[in-house]
Amino acid sequence: MSPPLPKATHSDGGLAALALALAAFSLFAVGDAASKLVVVETNPVIAMWGRSVVFAALFLFILRPGEWRAALTRGPVKLLLLRSIFPFLGGICVIVAMAYVPLAQVTTILFIAPLLSMALGKFLLGEPVNRWGWLAVLLGFLGVLTIMRPFGSAFSWALLIPALGGLFAATGQVMTRIVAQRASSRAVLLYTMLVALTLSSLPLPFFWQAPTGEQWLLFGLSGICQAAGQFAMIAAYARATASRLAPYSYAQLLTATLLGFAIFGEVPDVFTVVGAALIVAGGLISLHLAGRPPKPRQRG
Repeated sequence: MSPPLPKATHSDGGLAALALALAAFSLFAVGDAASKLVVVETNPVIAMWGRSVVFAALFLFILRPGEWRAALTRGPVKLLLLRSIFPFLGGICVIVAMAYVPLAQVTTILFIAPLLSMALGKFLLGEPVNRWGWLAVLLGFLGVLTIMRPFGSAFSWALLIPALGGLFAATGQVMTRIVAQRASSRAVLLYTMLVALTLSSLPLPFFWQAPTGEQWLLFGLSGICQAAGQFAMIAAYARATASRLAPYSYAQLLTATLLGFAIFGEVPDVFTVVGAALIVAGGLISLHLAGRPPKPRQRG
């Protein structure tokens, strides 16, 4: 069994944690683009199942037979199972949304997740969040409202799907922070893989379409990016707080926008750009100001 991930020794993390976070979220964007290519040709169930199958196959290759039992039985099993549900729910929301919403818009709405993660880190983990942090959360919320335009004729109920995915992702990020201190990274990934494979297989008989060779290659790309991204994210959250790493997930937003334009010819509209600017502004405030301790009062 691999040793447990080291505990975070610095409240603000180090370069290794930040590099791991950047790599993780960029890989998620590449995997999402591959999944969208499958979704437009088949359906969301096939896309999610294919990614889960490749994820599982990769784990069979990485994990030695003797490590299976140890990974399954050591550590907080119920907590591992609970944590694993949130990445799956977030993933299925993203894939379903891709059938109806452009990739850049889906990813932009999802980026309420880092700011929600900061708020949840406060309530669930007791991580400090000052008034700048709450301003960042408010800006992120306003950004999502700008993109969704819930009171206009351009509003689509499909935009609620990635918003829900953002909530699941934020909860998963905070749960990862909790679990990574008590279990090995391989145990966390093993439970993530088993839950995703099991839940994605349940509706498969009702939506089955035989994948083509090209679609299997896309499954492979999506699964590899998902597995590598999960491993990097777990390692990052073991080394730094959720509120510190949250802003670096905007690498996924940039990557998804570039891929959406290059592959699907999707150009974000004005509302998406303005909304993204508000969300990114919230992230920058979180990065530079939200973690500052309050100034001590001077005695008169």
